[in-house]
Amino acid sequence: MEFSQLLSFSSILVVMLLGYSEVVGQQTVELPIQLVGFPFIIGSVRLTNFLKKLSYSLSPETYRSRNRRHLTFVDDRVEPYDPLEVEKYIVGEFGARACVFERVCAHYAARARAQPRPQMDWPDVFSQYKRSPEQAKEYYLLSVFLGDIVGSPQLCHQLGKRRGCDETQLLY
Repeated sequence: MEFSQLLSFSSILVVMLLGYSEVVGQQTVELPIQLVGFPFIIGSVRLTNFLKKLSYSLSPETYRSRNRRHLTFVDDRVEPYDPLEVEKYIVGEFGARACVFERVCAHYAARARAQPRPQMDWPDVFSQYKRSPEQAKEYYLLSVFLGDIVGSPQLCHQLGKRRGCDETQLLY
């Protein structure tokens, strides 16, 4: 509001001075550079600040938490899941004989990490599922979804060391 009043006052003053010089005819009015320059500088600074704030507010990065923004630029990702906790959960859900196919889990984890929204290769998943022995089918799907959802080959490797399935059960 203040800027618009200043701008309108300066423009009215310039018009009046120019009109007055035409009436007198012989006198030329020289306007001091400050009269025109300062309102222009103030207006351009305010416009620049407005555009900066607008671009900041329209950027999707603005609405992410600072920790998440920081992690997207770091190559060494911190593993968000504790392997012991994941193992306890798997044992609680699938029983004491539960196991993870490390190679399958790591394969789908690497795909999930390379492509944030990968399209699952369902024909391959189901053909491997059908070829698996009956006792390995459930753990094969567990390994596929664990790798795809968590997206951590390191976690798959650690779970494979602790609760690895017999890889010979899978026919490749």
